[in-house]
Amino acid sequence: MIRLHIAIAVAVLALLPFAHAADEVTLKGSLVCNGACLPTPKEDDHGLVMFAIDGTDDVRAAVEKLFKEFDTEKGLDADAAQKLMDEFGGKLKYHIAPDSPALKTLKVTTGKNHYCMPATASAVTGTISEKDGKRWITASKIEATQLKYPAKLHAADKPLVKQTLDPITLKVGEKLTLKCVHIPAGKFLMGTPVFMWPYHLEEFPHPVTLTRDYYLAEIPVTQEMYEAMMGANPSIVKDPQLPVQNPTFKDVQKFCDALSKANGKTVRLPTAAEWEYAARVGTSNPPFGEKFKAQNSSGKDGFKSPLTVKSKEANAWGLYDMASNWWEITGDKATYHVRKAVTDPSYPPGEEAARSQRAGRGLVKDGWSMGTWEFITEKADYTGQKFRVLVEIEKKK
Repeated sequence: MIRLHIAIAVAVLALLPFAHAADEVTLKGSLVCNGACLPTPKEDDHGLVMFAIDGTDDVRAAVEKLFKEFDTEKGLDADAAQKLMDEFGGKLKYHIAPDSPALKTLKVTTGKNHYCMPATASAVTGTISEKDGKRWITASKIEATQLKYPAKLHAADKPLVKQTLDPITLKVGEKLTLKCVHIPAGKFLMGTPVFMWPYHLEEFPHPVTLTRDYYLAEIPVTQEMYEAMMGANPSIVKDPQLPVQNPTFKDVQKFCDALSKANGKTVRLPTAAEWEYAARVGTSNPPFGEKFKAQNSSGKDGFKSPLTVKSKEANAWGLYDMASNWWEITGDKATYHVRKAVTDPSYPPGEEAARSQRAGRGLVKDGWSMGTWEFITEKADYTGQKFRVLVEIEKKK
């Protein structure tokens, strides 16, 4: 009878998808504070966790199965993206044991609510165990590594909602025009999935519902457009077809007010949510920077200047230059994402000065995704800033 019980126990363990021997294994994935991944973390939630994507056969099989079930090529809506993230956390999340030898040498700055560090692409070597319904790895070594997510995650996004209104054209000065394309209302998971690298603490993924359609300019405001309306050009690198560089927040508002008056419409900056929703064409697929490679208008001279407008491909909604080496100024003040579902979020700045922080969007490079959210000021410390305008659609009476 004892032998039978032992045989049954061995057979059951063999069927468990994540049963491991006591030997050390190396897992690769995104290493981040658990508290940065939970809506309402408690004090004891702020330990390191890894969302594994590679390293062992069972991890690779689990990743492949998840991305087969949740087909990003067809496009994920907000609910599917949330479910994928929950499934990823349930099946591929490993807690780093607090007594891990590797933690003695790992430089981690702790704060009250989180580790003050972005997620890192890491290889964790150690022994795996299960306790209290969680998978733990006692890490003997933690090293930087390169991560390779499934190639299908890097395919350009396809809209889930179709555009039904024709573009409109704004008059800019006496001779110029600006085309604005229809952005249909919808719901998406704003921010960066917690299992993804890169992931920064201010980008917490949360459902956002936009209840009103709007128009968004197909390109950033160019220098010739800005000069036609404002009579001046603050740009350091001068070219009529380059985005206007580093306008003050006050002057951006003056430009929008002047365009509103000239066209009889409400013209303003998009909120950060409106901007990201349009950049991701309404989908909730993981916003890896690689998928925007054909759209990225970054120039060859680093942060000095992007390419002239329309040098690269538009996204599927007809928007150019959403990804580049400059930030786009949005209408929201800079703040960490809320950790709950919101509808038509808007966070207008209070009284502004040159050092006021706005939410900057759209700078895509290694280690930053389309979900990256930056705190910017009028003084560009390491890059340039540009902007595009939104045109409100009046509610039907």
